[in-house]
Amino acid sequence: MNAGMDLLRGYLPVHVDILEYVDLAPVDIFVQPDRNHTPTLYCRAGLPLDNHQLLGLGEAGVRDVYVRTVDAHDFGIHLLESVESIPTADRFVALQLAVAVEIEHTLRRNDCGRFVALSDKIGRDIASLIASSDVLPRDLFRIARHDFNTFVHVTNVASYSVVVAERLGITDEADLGQIAAAAMLHDVGKNFIPAHILNKPIHLDPDERDLIESHPTRGYAVLCERPELTAGQLMIVYQHHERIDGTGYPVRLHGCDIHPWAKLVAVVDVFDAMTGKRPYRHSISAPDALQYIVRNAGTHFDPEVVQCWVSAMK
Repeated sequence: MNAGMDLLRGYLPVHVDILEYVDLAPVDIFVQPDRNHTPTLYCRAGLPLDNHQLLGLGEAGVRDVYVRTVDAHDFGIHLLESVESIPTADRFVALQLAVAVEIEHTLRRNDCGRFVALSDKIGRDIASLIASSDVLPRDLFRIARHDFNTFVHVTNVASYSVVVAERLGITDEADLGQIAAAAMLHDVGKNFIPAHILNKPIHLDPDERDLIESHPTRGYAVLCERPELTAGQLMIVYQHHERIDGTGYPVRLHGCDIHPWAKLVAVVDVFDAMTGKRPYRHSISAPDALQYIVRNAGTHFDPEVVQCWVSAMK
């Protein structure tokens, strides 16, 4: 982890635009005027945030402010309570903030049952949020966070999955909720892999690669006996790294043997991984990520899913 990320440990970034919907700061809000120092207090909880303050931040080139991780849930809940005044894409940010700490803590405690229940609730919330509105995928991408956090990646993948599912003709509310919930769970097997391997900044040796590629099997094993999960949901967890041409893992299935929901998640999972920051590499632009996905349509990815996602983003 680099020094800049160490300085932000214990804080979560919040897009400045989100403050437009906050009259009084519900929690302490911080800024980081110098990348070589920890964030400093900008507005104390309970004090007003006016347009003049926000304009000043924008003119200074500030894109993000910060809230303490311990305050993220309270800040997200405050935003969700103001839901009528918040555009749909920004409501997604509120949802991420509201569940951030709970997801991270649940995974850290290895509480699978609680994470399954939490994923079901969040999945239904995401599906309802996207299905009941006209939010554009590019707006969702613009407002979504792309830093390296488990909750960021899984909630992004869940929301993108609902977008693609709708464009593939899946309209049943229960199916959309199940897809979103399983997308929240798709990487649960990584919880059994040491962090130093997941975040290794240099080339993995064969044993480390095998361990990484075991995470779909590990995730399936821990979830397969849970009666509340459907076969389709389990296949998202087990098959999201399979490839159409049979070169994926864990069992090198070919296209016709891969569950349609897993094919769907495979595309948006790679897209979010490529456009998100990681401790061991920089992110790439959305157009470049889309080009990679298009180049590999029909080999790595299902062509129809690729077409739907590219069309949605454009």
